[in-house]
Amino acid sequence: MTALLLCAGILLLALWALPRLYDRFWDKGLDCKISFTQDYAVEDEDSALLEVITNDKLLPLPALEISFHMDRRLQFGAGENASLSDQTYRRDVFAAAMRQKITRTLDFNCAGRGYFRINEAGLAAQDLFLTRKYVGSRPQNTEFYVLPRPVPTGQIQIPYSKIMGAVLSRKRVCDDPFEFGGLREYSRGDPMKYINWKATARAGRLLTNLHESTLSQQVVIAIDMEGGGLQGDFLTEAGVRAACSLAERLLAEGVELSLYSNGGDVRTGGDWKLEGVSGAGSTLFLKKKLACLGLGTGLPPVCGFLPQGLGPDGLLVLVSRSQRAEVAEAFSQAVGQGRGVRVVPCGAEHGELPQFSRIDTVWMEF
Repeated sequence: MTALLLCAGILLLALWALPRLYDRFWDKGLDCKISFTQDYAVEDEDSALLEVITNDKLLPLPALEISFHMDRRLQFGAGENASLSDQTYRRDVFAAAMRQKITRTLDFNCAGRGYFRINEAGLAAQDLFLTRKYVGSRPQNTEFYVLPRPVPTGQIQIPYSKIMGAVLSRKRVCDDPFEFGGLREYSRGDPMKYINWKATARAGRLLTNLHESTLSQQVVIAIDMEGGGLQGDFLTEAGVRAACSLAERLLAEGVELSLYSNGGDVRTGGDWKLEGVSGAGSTLFLKKKLACLGLGTGLPPVCGFLPQGLGPDGLLVLVSRSQRAEVAEAFSQAVGQGRGVRVVPCGAEHGELPQFSRIDTVWMEF
């Protein structure tokens, strides 16, 4: 009888004390770290997110929910004990024992270009008897870029040829010794002054410096991010991919680029522009910048974001799905005495555009 009373007393004490212990210590030693396993990926590729939950105390948490904002362009699989409410917040449920560390990997597919950041994770825990709920949060600091996927070679060839035709007509056929482009193995006939002796000593074989060709002309690319509707958004995104593939090839040829857009920079919240980019080594930086380019409706005209005073040697490239006459007029004025190439992402059927001297039009069907 005494033992029974003792057990009953201990149980009553536990029922009285445990809620108070949870009230005071539920989040003590509790931590949550969320991080992307990669810095970037390309559209349609797979990547992963890592969740690390630590419960470093003697109180177990039988039901612990971790929630964080997640964009619908990152498509997660249907995992166990996980849900995605209206594709805005992801919620994962854990059972954290005493002094336990849990690591979970969440695979996802990069369904769309963009810049993604997780700043905070919400916590929701319950006590041992599932009678009380506690809510908190933990700051996070992880970011991820989904880069535009390349446009097929057949689609990019025509605008690339037209642009390079204008560029090569003003190209100085010489190497600039001040523009370093990489290393390669020495070949008979290479100038001795181009041998990189430090790299040669490290590699144990003769290596020479590569130099970028210097061009007398800068190419300016304008990207129109006016979307609207499924077809409009699709063609606008196709235009971003086309601009990215064009820019990558031009950088590989040693062309200096400047890019402007009426879409804002979703990372900084300001205007989107990238000025004076050169060298093939700038390609990744360019693609990350394009990942941050915002899409929208009711945007101001893209030509209003271009620098003034394009000279007679200038080459301006407009990538826009819009077939409105006012866009063509504004582009013609921006080109001025220079040269222009207008790249129009479109469907199988498209209309006619006003023709202007010094401007070539290229239709790209997607």
